[in-house]
Amino acid sequence: MQAYKIENGAVRALGAGPYRLNPGKDAAWPPAERAYGGDVETPWERGRAGAFLILKLLVPVLLLLTLLLAVYLYADAVIAAGRLAGLARGVTVTIADLVLPGCWTIIHLTNRRYGPATAFAQLAAGVFLAALIALINPGDIDSWLPAMPSLTWRAVLAFFTAFIMANFVAIVAFDAARGPRWWSAPLVASAVAAFVFSGLYYPLAFGDAPRSALVHFLLYLAEGVALLAPYSLLRPAMRPLYGMNGF
Repeated sequence: MQAYKIENGAVRALGAGPYRLNPGKDAAWPPAERAYGGDVETPWERGRAGAFLILKLLVPVLLLLTLLLAVYLYADAVIAAGRLAGLARGVTVTIADLVLPGCWTIIHLTNRRYGPATAFAQLAAGVFLAALIALINPGDIDSWLPAMPSLTWRAVLAFFTAFIMANFVAIVAFDAARGPRWWSAPLVASAVAAFVFSGLYYPLAFGDAPRSALVHFLLYLAEGVALLAPYSLLRPAMRPLYGMNGF
């Protein structure tokens, strides 16, 4: 194959004989040094971007992890039945149920500030670390936390499945509900998270439990409304970045 080069309107052949293809350079278009009109991102720049993402997620992930561990540790801390009334009477409600909606409120704030992609990363990192701690059992955790909750593997797997699915849908709902009313996105996202989590967790963990799922859905929904107050107070510190619709 003969190669030619055009310079200032003149065509000239490259080399006296047939041109040998360079697979690393000639097979790519546009050329690597141009990269569609811009500079190629170096490995150092890619590493720096990854390090910045980790630093950006450090505090949100630690907060989410702390709340997830609190949910686990208080899974057996049952609220006295005498304090429950009406539909909730006879349904097991624990302190963990009061902590759980705080998890998705933390994710709402990350979504507000950085957008859905970073919120997904926070969710994945928080769940991964929580699962890792549960599997590794660091320092024989049972020895320094004697009152460990007695959860079956079915309940644990059902929780993680429901939690991931609920917050995945809630992140999408939050981003779709952004608007001039600051409360619309967190309220819609919390309602979606409460509905999906309750609808998945209790049937998966305990079989057919429609009443328990309904009671917990209403509880999580009420907590989501109550958590709008701290969400509102934290809004000035979590202003959306450019391109996040300003809400």
